[in-house]
Amino acid sequence: MASLPVPDLHGFEEAPEQQGMDDNELVSLLQAHEAAAVGYFADEIASEQAKALEYYYGRMDDVPVLEGCSAVTDNTVAVMVENGLAAVLKPFVSSDETVSFNPRGPEDTDAAEQATEYVNYVINCDNPGFLIFHNWFKDAMLTKLGTVKAWWEDRTEQKPRAEVVDAAGLMKARKQDTYQGENDNGDGTFTVNHLDTFPDGRVCIENVPPEELLIPPYTRDIGKTSYIAHRPSNYTRSDLLEMGVDAEVVESLPAYADGRNEESRRLARYRDENSGSSERMGNLSDPSRDIIGVIDEYVRCDYNGDGLAELRRVVRVNDVILLNEEIDDHPFATLCPVPMPHKVYGLSTADQSMQGQKIATALWRQTLDNLYKSNNPRPEVAEALASDTTFEDLQDASPGAIVRTKNPGAINWVETPFTAQHSIPMLAFNQQQTEERTGVQFKGNGFNADALRKNSPDTATAAAIDENSRNERAEMVARIFAETGVTRLFKIILRLLVDHQPKERMVRLRNKWVPMDPRGWSPDMDMTISVGLGMGNKAEQIMHADSVLRTMVELQDTPYDYLIDAEKVFNALKRKFTAAGIKNIDDFLVDPKHSQPPPPQPSPEMAKVQSEAQLQQQRMQFDQQATAAKLQGEQQIAAFKFQAQQQADQAGIDAMREKAMAEQQLARDKATFEAQLAEEKMNREWALEIERMNREHALNQQRAEHDATMQQNRPGGDLDK
Repeated sequence: MASLPVPDLHGFEEAPEQQGMDDNELVSLLQAHEAAAVGYFADEIASEQAKALEYYYGRMDDVPVLEGCSAVTDNTVAVMVENGLAAVLKPFVSSDETVSFNPRGPEDTDAAEQATEYVNYVINCDNPGFLIFHNWFKDAMLTKLGTVKAWWEDRTEQKPRAEVVDAAGLMKARKQDTYQGENDNGDGTFTVNHLDTFPDGRVCIENVPPEELLIPPYTRDIGKTSYIAHRPSNYTRSDLLEMGVDAEVVESLPAYADGRNEESRRLARYRDENSGSSERMGNLSDPSRDIIGVIDEYVRCDYNGDGLAELRRVVRVNDVILLNEEIDDHPFATLCPVPMPHKVYGLSTADQSMQGQKIATALWRQTLDNLYKSNNPRPEVAEALASDTTFEDLQDASPGAIVRTKNPGAINWVETPFTAQHSIPMLAFNQQQTEERTGVQFKGNGFNADALRKNSPDTATAAAIDENSRNERAEMVARIFAETGVTRLFKIILRLLVDHQPKERMVRLRNKWVPMDPRGWSPDMDMTISVGLGMGNKAEQIMHADSVLRTMVELQDTPYDYLIDAEKVFNALKRKFTAAGIKNIDDFLVDPKHSQPPPPQPSPEMAKVQSEAQLQQQRMQFDQQATAAKLQGEQQIAAFKFQAQQQADQAGIDAMREKAMAEQQLARDKATFEAQLAEEKMNREWALEIERMNREHALNQQRAEHDATMQQNRPGGDLDK
């Protein structure tokens, strides 16, 4: 179906007669607004927008081509628009989080975080976010004003359901609208199949072509305009029937109620396609595809006669009203790259480039014509020296062709001097002037993403930005887009979700299914447009992120380490990954907000008990080792004694002497061994005592930190301060 966001009108009843304005008066008012807007566009805006489109396509009817001369056209408008578009679009689509909401109070903290994730999901997943921003920005830079329209589209969701009933329940189930069939279970019960229908819906966003938007002259603020309307050029009878309009009413509506397809901007956009011929004639073979002149209007008027003008939405075809309801706000958000104070329409990048294209086209044509004539000199032949075939021979320009004359040397060549070398500096100067007017460079350097940042960068970053200071005017365009139309669009989306989403919805975020229920959110939350901002180019962004991370590391184990936590480190790493072009950060990092908290630290008393137990266990291990070493030494001494006794018995007196000497040596060895054993034991006991003292010191420090933390976290804060 076409994109006109008209709700389901099945069962729509005509509003009762009001004391204020009747439908005829309302139609007269709307037609007056429409006529004023159409005239405004046709006389002042439409022609300029159509000319910009023609220049973009390289069609310059206002620069006629002389017969026999060059017909080349310059493409300055297209280059300026595309280079500017590429640069200004990038920061808005380089991140999955284009907008963030800030809570109005502590109770809105969780809702603001969820709203940030959900609204970005709606525009990037439920809708083609990149294409919407691309076409929106391009319309603005090409035709003065880019427009998007956001509305809630009601839908239904169907889910099958089965229930087991008895015979009485079966009779009752057969009368329900959800009944889909039954199965006999053979035990006196029946399985009844149902198909339940639940309300659902989505936020829909579309780009509105410039020729389909109507606003009255002298409108200052698009949000407070007295009238704004959308005239879609592709709405059919079939679309109206799907909307719920009565079939007899639809059949009575004229096909193609006005000649809007003849509008200059539409013709400029679709000149090559020759569109509109079949639409203007209607569709004789399939009347359901006839184009109907539907207009979706938003007007401020005192319809109910209470003396206060309210905003009403009216959908009509000529003088036939299809819908009339009071609403809070209209669904349009607009952008203008060079806004003028107190006006909706300002200037576009194309407006600032067309003069440069016109001058460049003239210079190119003159240069090529001069070069052509210089490369093709004209022959000069005196009539007295020409034969009957001389002029015929001169028309044959093939290599080696003979020219017959009465006398040799009868032909001279009249050369055209090449003077177009003076055009080259002029072309360069013209290009420079166009860059200064638009703030966009021909080389595509475009806008600096830092123009969208509200906070001043640090010294190093400022120095880098100074190198691109010539782009300051172009950067202003990005800032204007962020603060005007983009802000309004996301506020509209948030209000639509809060007002219309009928139930909780499961969406996939961070590779997890997350429930989203905006019904309890505040639609007036503050908003920050982050638009994927960086600090210059990618290299600079990564460099600055690394600098922040190094600073965090340096703050560890200092009196200022309390300034850093897991969330701060995650944000710095996220900024670095985003600068590197990595969008799926969840594949590499765990957000501390969504991870399990670390295990709680034990209390100082429990830590002391654990430390004493560890010390006692280590002391027991040392004692066991000492006992084992002593036993081993005694076993070695006994073995030595036994060996000495055997030698003494076998060797006689000499053996006795050797035995005595051996016993003396054994005594010395024993004394040495026992001294070593005692020294080792003393060293072990000393090491245990040192470790016990260190653990006791650490426990005392931990107890002090724990007491301080408990003092700070108790109700009322730290009473000692």
